[in-house]
Parts: sequence; C-alpha cells; structure tokens
Amino acid sequence: METITSEEMAAADENSEYLGTSRILLMENAGRAVADHLKEHFKDLRGKFVTVFCGTGNNGGDGMVAARHLAGYGCKVLVILLGSPDKIRTYEASKNFAAISSMKATIEMVIAKDVTTLESLADRIRNSDAIVDGIFGTGIKGEIREPWLTAIKQINELGKYVVAIDVPSGLDPDTGAISGIAVKANTTITFHRVKPGLLTEHGRMLAGSLIVSPIGMPPEAELVAGPGDLRTAAAYVGRDGGRLGVVLDEVTNENVILLQVCSLMCKEVTALSRVESYRFSKDNVKYATMKEFIDSVRTFSVAFLEGKIGRDVLAKIVDSGIDIKIFTHSYEIAELAKKRLKVALALPLEDAVSLGLTTPDAFNDIKSAVEVTKDISRKLGMQVGIMAKVDGISDGNVVKVNWLLEPIREPIHKYLYFAIASALLSWGAGVIKSLSAASFATRSVIARLSQAGEAATPENILSTLRSFLDEMKLSNIIQNFS
Repeated sequence: METITSEEMAAADENSEYLGTSRILLMENAGRAVADHLKEHFKDLRGKFVTVFCGTGNNGGDGMVAARHLAGYGCKVLVILLGSPDKIRTYEASKNFAAISSMKATIEMVIAKDVTTLESLADRIRNSDAIVDGIFGTGIKGEIREPWLTAIKQINELGKYVVAIDVPSGLDPDTGAISGIAVKANTTITFHRVKPGLLTEHGRMLAGSLIVSPIGMPPEAELVAGPGDLRTAAAYVGRDGGRLGVVLDEVTNENVILLQVCSLMCKEVTALSRVESYRFSKDNVKYATMKEFIDSVRTFSVAFLEGKIGRDVLAKIVDSGIDIKIFTHSYEIAELAKKRLKVALALPLEDAVSLGLTTPDAFNDIKSAVEVTKDISRKLGMQVGIMAKVDGISDGNVVKVNWLLEPIREPIHKYLYFAIASALLSWGAGVIKSLSAASFATRSVIARLSQAGEAATPENILSTLRSFLDEMKLSNIIQNFS
C-alpha cells in the first residue's frame, strides 16, 4: 500500500495550491468525505446527534466542513472547538470556522479552552450517536496537554461510533508512536494516501476500519518541485548542522553568489578559495589553507567541491577516512566520491549530454524527464539533479521535476541553485528535498529578475532572493545563526 508522510503531505498540499487546486477545496472535499461516510453508516442522519471535536489546525478545519455537511443532511450537530478562535492557524480553517459560526439554527458551537467546560458538556456528549475526531490529525506535536487530554478521554470512554479524521488524534502519523493517549476510532478516513503510522501495530489498533479518500489533489502536486518542497526543506534550517565547506577553483563574479547565499543561510562557511576581495552579509565566511580545510572537514555537515582543487581535497578526505557528504556538479568528483562517501550530483543538461547520460531532447517534456532522471540516478548509483527545460531530481525511486517558471541556463543561475541546495543540505535536509527546493527557488528568482528587466548580477539576485523568501514568509532562513 502506497503511503505518504506528514511532511510529504504538507508539501503536496502547498504544491496543489501552487498548481491551481486550492487548499480550501481540498479541505472541503475532506470534510465532505467524513459527512458522507456517516450518512452511509446511519443510512438516514435526520434526527441523529453528532459531536465534532475540532482543534485549531487544518484537522479541525476538516471537522468544521464535516459539521456543515452533517447539518445539511438534517443532523443535530455540536461542535466543540478546543482552544480559542484567535488561535486557529490557517486561512482555510478560519474561513470554515466563520461559516459554521453563522449557522446558529443548525449547529451549536462551544469554545472549550479548559477542562471545566468539557466536563460541563459531558451529559450532552454522552447523548451523541457518533463522534468525529478532528483534534490533531497529522499535526500532533509533543505530549498531549489539557484540554485536549480530557477531550480524548471523553471520546474513548463513551463507547460511541467514532470517526477519526485522517489519523486518530494522539497517534504519530509517521511512526505510529502514541503521545501518552490517543483516540480509539471505529473508522479512520485518511486522505489522498495512507499515512505510515496507520500501518503500524498501534495504528491498526487505533484506526479501526481504514478508508482512503481522494480529495481532488492533482498527482502533479507530489511530482512538481514547488513551494511546498522549499518550505519543507527550509524547516530544517536552524536545527543541527549549518556548517559548510566550499572548494572553488577560483572565486569569480559568476560563482561568488554561492558563497554569498551560503553566508546568509549557513551557520559557518569555510572556503578553500581566496575571498578577501568580496564582501558578505555576515562575518561567517572564512578562508582556509589546504591543511586548515582538511583539519576542519570533520566539523562540516557537507562539502561542495569542484575543479582540480576539489579533486585534490576529495583525495585527502578519502585518505583521512573522514565520513562526510559531498555535493558537486563534477561527474569526475562524484564518481570518485561515491566509492567511500555519500554524494549528490547536480548537472546542467549540456554536461549530462556530453557524458553520454542522456540526449538533448530528453528533458523537453515531463514524462520523459521523469523516466530519464530516474534512469540516470540508477545508472550512476547516486542521487542526481539535472538542470534543463524540465528540471529532474531523483534517487532512482523518488523523482521530482520542475517544468514551471524560467529554466536555469546562465552560470550565475546554476551557482544560485548549487548555493541553495548546499545550504539546505548543510542543515540536514535530504538531497531530494534540497535540490527540489533549489530548483523552485532558483527558477522563481530568475522569473522575477526577467519580469523586472533586471540583470542577473550578484546584487540583484541577493535582493530578489530576499524579497522572494519574505513573500513566502521564509525570511527566517537567512537570519543570523550563532
């Protein structure tokens, strides 16, 4: 059975919006599926009483949609919002909260910020014919506190028919771990694809009957390297790592963007290249001699290598027995590195063609790019990114492509791609995540520069990247990390 992690689902959700299928439509379809299941279960909902527990995230938003449709089916509905309305976290959930708040004749709404309120509702809840769990879903984080703890206890103790939305609240959607307590459902309606935690021993025990419901998410939402992938990768920035080693044969106006962007996004950048003539936004780029660089390799999260000096550095790293991730656009370096180290290779299409790995027209359409990228990855035995009309990223199994916005053609654009990917890799984001994020971000910057009629200078690229990240509310990834 195909699964999707909570991280992958969040990325696909945002990518759906990017591709034109709004998240509010996905939420509508999800909530409607819950209401339709209850209609099918009871045959006739007229006169039935359903209590819907809603959290302040999108799982709660799904519950609010379900409540609206249940009311439309003639059901008496009690919605219990666990938390303050001003804590509702997304636009979609807020819109649906506003919608059911206006349904005074058919939906009773109670705001439960504390245990006392929940306890006062105990008799009402006990009279329910069914209960809908829309508390956490895939949004579970840490230990469950009050009033959510009491709400889950109430759901489990009543012995009513319980429908969990997406994942029983309290169950980790990815690992199946339980945060002290979790909802015991009769039926779980999970969306798009099964979450891995539902297939674990705990998951099977808590989920009851498992229904996988499509919600209209386009398949391309998982395929495209889009904003969801950038946001997912950006979430790693500020965690462990952030130390990057960089080897350039020489620093030029075309490749200095790599150091400038990595200075913004990394904790520390050590360069085996003379950089004194260039200025950086932060005082975290230092020049090292060959000996100093090799002595520092153990502290790096990843090393970006290119050229003859990069090959020399690689040989010394291998001889030293140090285990480090290598990122490069050099096929020769990648081939040498993969014998002992984890390596990722990013190639412009022209280089892939000259190496006999593909043909010039293989990346002109999506389907071909998908198959050829996977084939190149399998053939080389490493994770790869191909910059072309349609960008491809693959580990031989998973594949992401990007056919939108402006292709990455100019040398300075390629180094922007390398920079973003290197920085994200240094924080521990995986290769697929990092290269997908780099593809989307780089193409977005190129498109903005083109629309503004601005030249692709380091200064213009940095300014455009900053404004782009600010618009995405991701400016935190270029803040200072101490």
